[in-house]
Amino acid sequence: MAVTNPTDKQAKEIEHLYAQITELERKNKELAKQIQVNESLYRNVLDALPINIYLENREGQTIFANKQACQMNGRNLEDLYGKTVFDLFSQPIAQTNRNFDLEVWKQRQLITNELLASFKGENHHMYTGKTIIHIDESGDDFLLGFGLDITDRVKTEELLRESEEKFRSVIEQAADCIFLISKDGTIIEVNPTASESLHYAKSELLQMKIDKVFNRFIKLDEIENDLINFEDTMIGRGNHQFPVDVNIRLIKIGKKQMYLAICRDISDKKRAEAQIKHMAYHDALTNLPNRWYIQTYLQDYLENTETNTVDLGLILLDLDRFKVINDSLGHDAGDLLLKEVAARLQLAAGKRETFLARFGGDEFILLVPRLANEEEIFKLCEEITKVLRDSFEIFGQKFTISASIGISLYPKDGKDLNTLIKNADLAMYDTKEQGRNGYRFFTHTLTHQAMKRWTEKEIESE
Repeated sequence: MAVTNPTDKQAKEIEHLYAQITELERKNKELAKQIQVNESLYRNVLDALPINIYLENREGQTIFANKQACQMNGRNLEDLYGKTVFDLFSQPIAQTNRNFDLEVWKQRQLITNELLASFKGENHHMYTGKTIIHIDESGDDFLLGFGLDITDRVKTEELLRESEEKFRSVIEQAADCIFLISKDGTIIEVNPTASESLHYAKSELLQMKIDKVFNRFIKLDEIENDLINFEDTMIGRGNHQFPVDVNIRLIKIGKKQMYLAICRDISDKKRAEAQIKHMAYHDALTNLPNRWYIQTYLQDYLENTETNTVDLGLILLDLDRFKVINDSLGHDAGDLLLKEVAARLQLAAGKRETFLARFGGDEFILLVPRLANEEEIFKLCEEITKVLRDSFEIFGQKFTISASIGISLYPKDGKDLNTLIKNADLAMYDTKEQGRNGYRFFTHTLTHQAMKRWTEKEIESE
């Protein structure tokens, strides 16, 4: 067959066609390169994510897994390809996953779940999501799944939950009343002890302001970051009251500021303090006030009086021949007698404001404040003499006893307790000198007589 040379027109068309083919090949190469770059980019992005990402067909076989998914399973992509969950997990876990897959295929929408999975022999808590996607190139539908390892979060939540449970248990078992209080003073949380101590249900307390259960008005807005501590009285249902030691601090829970109040019942402490104070200021035998009580009372009395007239009397009383009774019948009998005498002296004082105290041994003191005149002292001394006149019966034996009484007056005979007692003692001594069983007022003559007796004794001793 003869070969003819192409015409110029044909040559140009061939050249143009060749150029188009060349350009198309170039574009195809660029497209292939771009596709390769994109595939590499997508793969790198998927591999960089700290999430398990995989594709499965309808039979549950793996056709793709990113780097994270491969590492979690301890296998490469070639090993995972074509595998199902039954090849990777234990039967119970695998069946749970497969049921999850079938539900996704049924609903054909994204479904998320939290489940337990085992990777390389270790259990992991996973947050998973699965949905159905369509790939145009293949024309098939596939299950796209992802799994985020939330083991650390779950463990942290468990630790927080355990910590919260321990904290709540401690709060609920605490012997102290514990309150959480809002900035406006509303009670927002209480422990069982607070409810029991105040005789209110928790629901009732949560509707109250803090000033309904505290006797003291508490200015919460003045509490900054410092702890405030004070003693107060808490008030419960039916005006039930008890003393508490209160600690209040401004705290922050989440983003909210509130006050934490811890209130300790100090009823036992107050009773102990009162008992100690009573023991310090009272005679153990007769339970009467002692000299220290009288000293404290007189000091307060003198500090709060402005009069210089006779308005307070001190009576010092000594039992006559008490030593004879004490020695003959014994100390037990003597103690019983002192108790009986104390009871009768209280009877003699009657309803008048009089402070009776045991001075020591067989001596007693009576303070008589706010005297109108000296006649009142006379009447009281007569009443004392009268109540002691009747016989006493101790251990089956009857006997009578009398008292020698000395009287001093404030401010005429002294402006302090020691001076008043000293001068009343001189008057009492004069009563004994005059035959006992009577009473005398202090006079300055008694001081001179006492000095004279002391001087005479000094001379005799030389």
